[in-house]
Amino acid sequence: MNNQNRWTNNAASLCAEFSAEDGVDPRYLTRNQARKKSSRKNLQLCKEAAQIVALVLTGETQQPLLRDLLVLSVEPENDGACVCVTVGQYATDSLADETEVLAALGRVQGLLRSALAHALHRKHTPTLSFRYVGVISQGGV
Repeated sequence: MNNQNRWTNNAASLCAEFSAEDGVDPRYLTRNQARKKSSRKNLQLCKEAAQIVALVLTGETQQPLLRDLLVLSVEPENDGACVCVTVGQYATDSLADETEVLAALGRVQGLLRSALAHALHRKHTPTLSFRYVGVISQGGV
């Protein structure tokens, strides 16, 4: 009996079933897996984009629905080619529906993207996608 057959027989008594990872050192398994890690430049882009989008929404838009929105977070997608802007609003008299808010943001997406292109010094301006979380509570009130 050769060494491979002995190992297989011994391993069969130790585990219920074989898988592709059996017999491989766990240190080598983690090297092959893709690590989700945001680069410093993508995080810097998101921070600048959050500031610019918040300023444009409060100052340059003509719609009162958009002026009440708060930029909660901006996250990179597709390696910085797209950014997802998460917005919400405080409880006011005029509460908006999610479809209305996303439609209004879609209408001013060109204005927001041109403001980003003007403020950012990048070769390509990232595309914007939006997520509306609804009414947020005023912390501690």
